[in-house]
Amino acid sequence: MEVTPIPGAPLGAVVHGAQVTGDMDKTHLEEIWSALDTYLVLVLRGHETPSYEEFLAFGRRFGHIPKTGLTSGAHPEHNEILIVSNLVEDGRKIGVGDAEWMGWHTDYSFRPRVSQVGFLEAVEVPSSGGGETLFTDMYALYESLSPEERRRLHSFRVRHALRTGYEETIEEELQREVTLGEGTDRIQPEDGTSTVHPLIARNPRTGRRSVYISTLNTERIVDLAPDDSRELLDGLLAHAGKPQYTYAHTWQPGDLVMWDQLGTVHAKQAFDPAERRVMRQVVSIFDDPAGPWRAEAAA
Repeated sequence: MEVTPIPGAPLGAVVHGAQVTGDMDKTHLEEIWSALDTYLVLVLRGHETPSYEEFLAFGRRFGHIPKTGLTSGAHPEHNEILIVSNLVEDGRKIGVGDAEWMGWHTDYSFRPRVSQVGFLEAVEVPSSGGGETLFTDMYALYESLSPEERRRLHSFRVRHALRTGYEETIEEELQREVTLGEGTDRIQPEDGTSTVHPLIARNPRTGRRSVYISTLNTERIVDLAPDDSRELLDGLLAHAGKPQYTYAHTWQPGDLVMWDQLGTVHAKQAFDPAERRVMRQVVSIFDDPAGPWRAEAAA
């Protein structure tokens, strides 16, 4: 397996020779984990296109893959696989999404068991360009703050909620708020469409901390008045998209990109709606729901 940092990019590496299967050996798995911890975004190229079953099996080596909970937009036989597409066939969308800009987010932040690794594969991409995926390093945001600012942020909790537009496609029994520690019932992988998390997350593998917020799914800091919450969130979110912290991925058919969901936020550039863009995505979540919040004392 060959890992090459992306020239001129603040994060990201291209990986050739990866085994995109569920039966990769432990050494190969740890090599990918190590590269992901180092570069945060990996672009896998030069592998055979996996079947839907192989795609799922590969993702499951990096954690549990929950079902999407969507009644439309997911693969009909594998609800864990999200189809991301702007296409409409026979009057029906074949996936979720459109050709417009999609703002900064990290997947499943609105669930009590948050995402660990994202996997997005390009099936068809716009021939004239556009539709790039942007990734911003949120570990770097935390590490840029003063010790006093970090201590302050560690005291705050944030409400995350499923963005508007999905209410009619998410299973009705999932449409509720579920927050860790508020009940005695076991937290299920697909539970909830809103939740409250600490503002600062900690990667259990590396110990790095990130500012865990986004423009799409973060509603407010619950410990502050609404105006104060908005001012602080806007100031922190101004980090997203800054060139010195951001990698813009231009897709090639067959690319499979995997990324650290705890330490990055991602967004999608707009493209010509007359063009075709079809992707398939799975997301692994933390086996231990409290893992990202079991932090050491604030620095």
